[in-house]
Amino acid sequence: MLSLRAFPAALALGLALTACQSVEQKAVKDEAKVVSDSGLVCSATAEVEKALDKVEALTPASTVADAEVAGESLKKALATLDKAEIELQTSKLNEYRDQVAIYEKFVSQIRQSKTMTLEEAAQQLKAKAAPVIAAREQLAETTDCIEVEELTDSNHESSSDQSKDDTAGKADSE
Repeated sequence: MLSLRAFPAALALGLALTACQSVEQKAVKDEAKVVSDSGLVCSATAEVEKALDKVEALTPASTVADAEVAGESLKKALATLDKAEIELQTSKLNEYRDQVAIYEKFVSQIRQSKTMTLEEAAQQLKAKAAPVIAAREQLAETTDCIEVEELTDSNHESSSDQSKDDTAGKADSE
């Protein structure tokens, strides 16, 4: 019975700790989520390409069952890609909102400094606006996926062959 009473208290404590999280800490976590979700989009894109290869490999001698399997594989891969892209867009939006919140927090700090000149304030605000602008640009960008084999050198050829099967790509979101 004690554990049932402790559960709401633990839940409330977890929510309180999340609420107390600084904007800067949240921004770091959301930035990591963007990178992670970019990787998911790249993996899903690679799966779509594999499924398309199966469809393209169909010949006049292929059976209807072969075509259905290839079609289902493509349908599943596209659904996974759609979900990954939605998650990535949400992560990018959260990252943007975090950067705006950090900027707004800094603007309120600037307002409190009555001895600062307008030139000093403008310089500091310009520097703090750069991450907001970068996050905004990131919202509009597409995800660039880099093939794993492009990143490996000849010393790692055996591991790159395995990597092709295990990992489809790496996200490079600029």
